[in-house]
Amino acid sequence: MADRSARSSANRSRQLLVFLWLLAIALMAALVPVYAWAMPALLGMIIICFAYLRDQILGQSAAEEVCDFYAKVHQLENIQILQSDRPYSRILKTVLELGQFDWAVMFLMDFDKDSFVAVEAAGIELSRFAAVNFDEIATEPNLDDVTLAFKLLEHAFKKHEFRGALAGTTLVCSHTFYGCMMVGRDDPDCDLSEDDNFRLEILSDQISICLHNYRLHKELALRAEDLFERQSQIQRELEMSRIVQEGVMQRETPILPGLDVATYSRPARFIGGDFARYVEDPGVNRMGILIGDVSGKGIPAAMVMAVVVCLFNEKISFATPPQKLLTDINIALKQFLGARSRFNSSAIWGIFDLDSMNFRYASAGHDFPLHLNFRTSELTELASTGTLLGLFNESEYQGNEIAIDQGDKIIFYSDGLIDFFEYNLGHKDGFVWLKEFFLERRTKTSQEIVNEITAMVENSTEPTKDDITVAVFSIANTT
Repeated sequence: MADRSARSSANRSRQLLVFLWLLAIALMAALVPVYAWAMPALLGMIIICFAYLRDQILGQSAAEEVCDFYAKVHQLENIQILQSDRPYSRILKTVLELGQFDWAVMFLMDFDKDSFVAVEAAGIELSRFAAVNFDEIATEPNLDDVTLAFKLLEHAFKKHEFRGALAGTTLVCSHTFYGCMMVGRDDPDCDLSEDDNFRLEILSDQISICLHNYRLHKELALRAEDLFERQSQIQRELEMSRIVQEGVMQRETPILPGLDVATYSRPARFIGGDFARYVEDPGVNRMGILIGDVSGKGIPAAMVMAVVVCLFNEKISFATPPQKLLTDINIALKQFLGARSRFNSSAIWGIFDLDSMNFRYASAGHDFPLHLNFRTSELTELASTGTLLGLFNESEYQGNEIAIDQGDKIIFYSDGLIDFFEYNLGHKDGFVWLKEFFLERRTKTSQEIVNEITAMVENSTEPTKDDITVAVFSIANTT
């Protein structure tokens, strides 16, 4: 095809020169009225015009042929060919059609067996080409892929008697050697032209691209399968972790007459590090609450959370002052985590005493609860000093006590709720907005307040940045 285009261009150039020469003769004949000069010149011009028109028609036909050739060649890039039945047969049939060869055979590398394998043949029996070991052709050490391929073709030429024209080409893409391909014609008097070699080169390039893309496709499919299996394994482990966490956490909130309690908790991921624990004191109108937030998210935070809750369950005692209980848990947690651990946890432990109408508490770096006085509508932050659990063995915690009255409310929460108000709802200061929200609902029940917060979180279109936990306690108003 390249030769034909070049020859056509050269012919048109020569015709143009002859046409200009004859035009000059015709002009001279017009100036010098010599009939013998004018007629041959005009006749030559007519012949040149017809020849030019013929070349234009042939050139257009050749261009259409080239476009059709490239359109069919590009179809070889489609990896779906290699996903069909006998894919190499379809490729070689296309090679015979577009290259106008009589037969073709494809050899591919088999690295597991160190051999070339004739995977498919068209127009010739495949059985004529047995697998060729590297040792048979690699007589020299460290041969590059191209040299190795041509030695294979040379070996095949010698091993089999071919009477017609032969040609071979390598199948290489992105510096990866895939094999080689042999083509030929049966007519012993027919040689392969430059056009034939040009077609073969283009076909081999497209086949190489197809083989390369198919290999990449298979590698990606295997990686995707591996990632899916890993994801499934992680999902199973997360499910087991969630079951363990649910076993550690309290499933139901205890009921204490005179105390209305409602809770909501949602992890930012499948499992989280927030925790809330309620403890009854049998026979006494007292209830304790432990609420906290482990640093981090996901499985590591959930594991530390489980440790904190288990340590709390081991050391819980209503007779122990809240600050002393946090001190004991802090020492035990620090010993468990070790000196190198970067995990820590905030926590607040408080005891509602409805006989004495007071609330005693101590905090380990947790967000301050809010106490809403029903009679005065005064909102107070229950501040308390103390470092996070698990940081220092020598940490000390401050105990506090406040009076509570009928209708009063106390809201406990983790910092994830404040983050939600700021990042998801767009409030400038989430803590200020929480105080306004809580104050405006002084007459509502604990469950009604928690239901409103739950609806805001669950209806948000944006994912939460941190685990969210909220608990509201209301002292029953009997008057």
